[in-house]
Amino acid sequence: MIVVCNTAATICVYYPTFKVKLSCMKKIISALSLMLVATAVWSQARIPVNDQQTNTNKPTNNTTTTTSGTSEFQKYADPNGRFTIGYPGNWKFNEKPDNAIIQITSPKEKDDDNFYQNVNLQISDYSSSIESYVDANLGELKKLVKNYREVSSMYFNRNGNRSYEIVFKGTYGSMTYEMQIKQLYIVANGKAYMLTYASKADERDAFETTANKIFNSFKL
Repeated sequence: MIVVCNTAATICVYYPTFKVKLSCMKKIISALSLMLVATAVWSQARIPVNDQQTNTNKPTNNTTTTTSGTSEFQKYADPNGRFTIGYPGNWKFNEKPDNAIIQITSPKEKDDDNFYQNVNLQISDYSSSIESYVDANLGELKKLVKNYREVSSMYFNRNGNRSYEIVFKGTYGSMTYEMQIKQLYIVANGKAYMLTYASKADERDAFETTANKIFNSFKL
C-alpha cells in the first residue's frame, strides 16, 4: 500500500531521476491514502483523484467461485489480462476504487469495530529492474511514514518473477494509531505491481491468515 493519487501516473526509466521519484511518491501516497478506509471517517481523509467512479459490489463479471471447506473463495480475473486474484466471499471487492486498480476490504470483526483491514493493488508502466523500483519506493516511504520501522523484507523468486516483500510499521497523515503494512513488489512485462495489505499494528490481526491467502492467490 502503499500507493498514490493518480493511477495514470507512470514510472519510466527515461525520465530524469526526480520524475521517477515523484511518480513513486504518487503511488505511495495512493496506497497510504487507501489505508485510511480502515476508519469510519475514511471518506473525509482520502486524497482526491481524477476518477471518482466507485463500485463497492462484488464484480459480476470476470469472477469464478471455488469452495474450500465451508468458505467460498472468489477468483477475479483482470479484464485486461494482467492478473488474477482470489478473495473470500464475505470481503467487499471494489474494482473501481479511487487511487488503485482494485481494493478488497475485510468485514467487521465485531459490531463495534470501526477498523477494516484492506488489500489494494497498484500497477504502473515500468521497464527497469525490481531493485531500482524497490529502492525508489522505499526511499519515498521513509519520508512519508512517521516512525517507519521495518519488520521484515526479502527478495525471492515468485512464479518465475524476481519479487520483493516487505512488512513495516508506522503512521501516516493524521492517523492516531500505528499501522502494519505488508507489500509485494513485482516487475514483469513492462509493468510494476504493488500489492498492499494494511492492518492495525497494536491489535491481534484476525485476518492475517486470510490476507496471506489473498497474496498467495495473486498471479500474473
